[in-house]
Amino acid sequence: MKQQRQHHLDSLRGIAALIVVLTHYFAAFYPYTIFGIQGNYYQKSIWEDIVFFPPFGLLVAGHLAVCLFFILSGYVLSYGFLGEIRRTDKIVSAVLKRPIRLGGLVLFTIIAGYCLWYSKAFFNTVVADLSGSKPWFSNCWKGELDFIHLIKDIVTSMFSHASIYNPPLWTMKIELYGSFFVFLFVGLFGRFKYRLLILLFLSAIFHRSLYLGFILGVIVADIVKNHDIFFKLESNRYVSMFLFVFFLYLSSYPYYANSDFIKQTILYALPIDKWLGHGYPMIAALTIFILVKISSRIKKYLTHPILIFVGRVSYGLYAIHFLVLGSISSYLFSALYIHFGFGYHLSFLLVLITGFPTIILLAYLATIYIDDTAMKSASYLSDKALEFLNPGIFLNLKHLIRHCTGRG
Repeated sequence: MKQQRQHHLDSLRGIAALIVVLTHYFAAFYPYTIFGIQGNYYQKSIWEDIVFFPPFGLLVAGHLAVCLFFILSGYVLSYGFLGEIRRTDKIVSAVLKRPIRLGGLVLFTIIAGYCLWYSKAFFNTVVADLSGSKPWFSNCWKGELDFIHLIKDIVTSMFSHASIYNPPLWTMKIELYGSFFVFLFVGLFGRFKYRLLILLFLSAIFHRSLYLGFILGVIVADIVKNHDIFFKLESNRYVSMFLFVFFLYLSSYPYYANSDFIKQTILYALPIDKWLGHGYPMIAALTIFILVKISSRIKKYLTHPILIFVGRVSYGLYAIHFLVLGSISSYLFSALYIHFGFGYHLSFLLVLITGFPTIILLAYLATIYIDDTAMKSASYLSDKALEFLNPGIFLNLKHLIRHCTGRG
């Protein structure tokens, strides 16, 4: 059941987290690069058009990165169970661990977000007035604070309401429920011969949902583990080249821009996505994921120690960065631009240069002291819960399965 850790996937998750960070910084200071021309968003400099040309759009492909997160989760969470003898104890243990493992940084950043909000340490509205990032950035941390509501949100709906205090955490509810979906599927159909057909059927049902990412991840995991299709493709460099070019083109798709604006970019040839709710970013995420799985060269690049480190702190990067953006980075920008008279572009460059090291440092500390602790706690509490619920039941179930299958 225990598979060797695939470090190249950790690195891929880390790169996706960095893309999300960069996307949010540009959305706050150069909203045109993310949203195009619509509402209050406007272009400040001609260089901003470069993100609508491949491959530069990949730098701000935040929605693609989110889709990739879910595909990675579906793959990693299901890989050890597909085609294996059903281990009910392992599945139940995984279900019990998941909310605790995810909840450590969610809880910490909710409290941190509340404290910063209460201390009036967020300067996002100042930046939004200067950058025109309205309503996206100006709507964060808006409204009255209530300590009773904070406690209620933590106790009753931590994953659902986390985005009130830390906006990017809107994905955590999907991550949690998607994880449960994967565990339910492998518990019911992990050994079923025609499970790929069921997965394709589920893909059609969830085609407009981000939960599609989890399903695609399970499909790839099953094909990689139990079929030789990817092994045959690994030696075909033409397939790899096609997937790479196809990915670079789709990766620049401006998901948050309106259709009229997209028609004015180099991506005008793509038909408007009316069938898949997250179509082109999801397809691009699946493409790069498949490319990584079939390319030994890319896998080798992704095992570089720096990328492995980024992957190690990727959850921390994702959970911490927006709080830094709204507080330290926004304050620094307003000070440089308004009080010290630095130019807009230079102020942003200095903010970016200082913001990334700050986020990486805080992400590292959060990983060591919060996320690692949450993982250890999840393992300990799930083991104790299994012992308390029904001692010996899973061992008896194991013997029953072996007896029915004639294996012992």
